[in-house]
Amino acid sequence: MKILDRYILKTFLVSLGIVMAALMGLSLILDMFFNVNKWLDLTSSPERTGGFWALLANLADFYFYRMFDYYQMLASPALLVAAAATFVRFNRSRETIGIRAAGVSLYRVMWPIILVALVMDGFYIVNAEAILPRIVVQLSRSPGDFSAPESFSVEFIRDEHNNIIYAPIYDPTALQMRAEPRQIGEGGPVVQAHVWILLRDAQYRPRGTIEAEAATWVEKAQVWRLKEGRRRLTFRPGPLTEYEDPAPAGETVELYASNVGPEEIHRHRAVDYFRFLGYDELRALAYDPMRGNARQIQVAMHQHGTAPIMNILLLLVGLPFVAGRDDRNYFMSIGLAMVLVIAVFVVTFAATAFGNTGHIASPLLAAWLPVFIVLPASILAMESLKT
Repeated sequence: MKILDRYILKTFLVSLGIVMAALMGLSLILDMFFNVNKWLDLTSSPERTGGFWALLANLADFYFYRMFDYYQMLASPALLVAAAATFVRFNRSRETIGIRAAGVSLYRVMWPIILVALVMDGFYIVNAEAILPRIVVQLSRSPGDFSAPESFSVEFIRDEHNNIIYAPIYDPTALQMRAEPRQIGEGGPVVQAHVWILLRDAQYRPRGTIEAEAATWVEKAQVWRLKEGRRRLTFRPGPLTEYEDPAPAGETVELYASNVGPEEIHRHRAVDYFRFLGYDELRALAYDPMRGNARQIQVAMHQHGTAPIMNILLLLVGLPFVAGRDDRNYFMSIGLAMVLVIAVFVVTFAATAFGNTGHIASPLLAAWLPVFIVLPASILAMESLKT
């Protein structure tokens, strides 16, 4: 690596560190501001002790995992803003003029910046596919979850056997799903809503149900221990699969093995939990006919391939604008970079929204449309640069 490369790399990395720290800190402060009442409620909660230090520990635990999510949102704009700050510094000290006078092209100056962008984009992919899926439970928490956990319903979660689990009430303290009396309509009869498992085959066809009064999680065995569990048959086309219970309708079922335990239940509680899943997990969910948000999941699945490309394209479309300015106006360069970031964000947001609602017929097209728009713009921008 030449002296010029090391100098550019050092200058850019310093700017990138400052910009990333500023954006991360701003995101953290804004999140804390919007949730300040929930955090302060923890100090007066009878279930929590320790006062200020307990609150500080909860904040650290909560926002440590949030930083990985913030990285996905902020890495791309941080690269462009840091590049703008780097070239502003070069222009202010007239180093850009000296580089050009020495016969060095601005394309050559950009290469260390693009190399750093590729490294960060690599971590972006690793973060999306390996890190975020492992910490979905932590990312799905709200500040209120640090107080005494409240019961909630389990809303139709698909497990590894392609079966669907539902429960009116889940008690996170006892690790137990249980039935609940429900009134049908206003003034109607009261019926017992059971814990319910819909058994399905590989083609999503129903093969029967299991109903129970309660289901308690046994951590060591990774099974649900059922209370008053009964098998109810619907229809059974084709042979049984290895995981299905061949018991006739009405026969007792005591245990149900599943990968859907307490962590999976908490993970699915978040409305947008699928944002944190890897490509393979999204693909498994995308074509499940029981899911009402299948299009959203399909768009998110395809965006796992387009998002890293968009990160690099945003940098390429913005570099000529911030590198080719000789007026040494810091605020103009940073402002222009932010305008480009917002413009690309609007294009991506619009394509995602239209894809989710079906206004763009194909989820694949919705995910790739921003690439088709920004790619020609980045090529034209790079070609127009006066080096």
